[in-house]
Amino acid sequence: MITFLVALLVLLLGLVLWFFLFPVRVLRDPKVSREVLCPPDVYVYSFVIHIHTQFSHDSLGKPEDVERSLKECGVDYALVTDHDNDLISSFAGERILPGKEIKLTDGNGNLAGDVLDFGDLKVIAHPFTEKYRWRLEKNTDYLLEIVDLKDEILRSKVRLFLLVLGFLVLYPVMRSKVLRHLSRVVDLEKLALMYLRGSWRNPVVGGLDHHVKIYVNDAGRKVLVPDYRISFSILRNFLITEREVRNGADLLRSLKEGRVVISFSEKVTLVWNEDSKLKVYSPFDNTLVTVLSPEGRTFEVVGPNCTLDLKPGRYMVLGFTYIFRVWKFLFGLRPLFLSYPLEVKDEGETSS
Repeated sequence: MITFLVALLVLLLGLVLWFFLFPVRVLRDPKVSREVLCPPDVYVYSFVIHIHTQFSHDSLGKPEDVERSLKECGVDYALVTDHDNDLISSFAGERILPGKEIKLTDGNGNLAGDVLDFGDLKVIAHPFTEKYRWRLEKNTDYLLEIVDLKDEILRSKVRLFLLVLGFLVLYPVMRSKVLRHLSRVVDLEKLALMYLRGSWRNPVVGGLDHHVKIYVNDAGRKVLVPDYRISFSILRNFLITEREVRNGADLLRSLKEGRVVISFSEKVTLVWNEDSKLKVYSPFDNTLVTVLSPEGRTFEVVGPNCTLDLKPGRYMVLGFTYIFRVWKFLFGLRPLFLSYPLEVKDEGETSS
């Protein structure tokens, strides 16, 4: 009996250590930045996109549940895209922007892509999922859903299984906060490289593809599985703009500028160009900034604030948080942000 209890304790401890300490990143040539930066004077607005409600055949959530989750999670806007209809427009408040998800076919009737349609604004959805892989012209007027949270969670089945074991151990202590760690299964670097190597030039956003599969409303108590609040707390987008956004229509117009930072935190990381240099301002001390080009990692910087002097080329800037660092080893790495695509021209000018 004692042997069994010891073995069980060791197993539980191992699951907890796995949950908090993995994945581990080994830095090749770590640069440490102790730079202090002042964030730029800009407007920042948060939004979530690719959400399904009861007006989709495969979802049960209601408009008021989306509204409630926006308020509780501190998100400014929700861009709802039910399948083939925008019926939610008759029930939504000012913070819910109605669109619809539409499947596109080629001349032979074969599925050729998936689009989130908001009228003048369109977003290519699921571009890196084989079933919906984009097979049409890469129209740069469209935005690209570079991260689809549901797709990424289901894609990494082994890592997800190991995380779920940790959830079972820690849920009694951490409750719903433990679910935020689902972001660990998202391979942010792989997605960024697929974008860069696929010669995409589209502005990017991160989508949730959230469907509510179980809905119980008994005596005023609601149970949603999965709850909108879970995905809203895992991933949101931040629009960075010099102009004030007064309403949803302003937001949709501003998204075409392409200055959106995809965040796995409720706090924004700012990425901007100043004096032909790229600057990164993170709200967390334990931050790893990784710069990717189509060839792979360009360099990595440990520190919340840094200035990046990039050679001419195309880049994406990624951020991660970690629990602690030992020499070149970072433990407990979690995605923090993915910047909008950057292009450094010969004269040193950086543009999105």
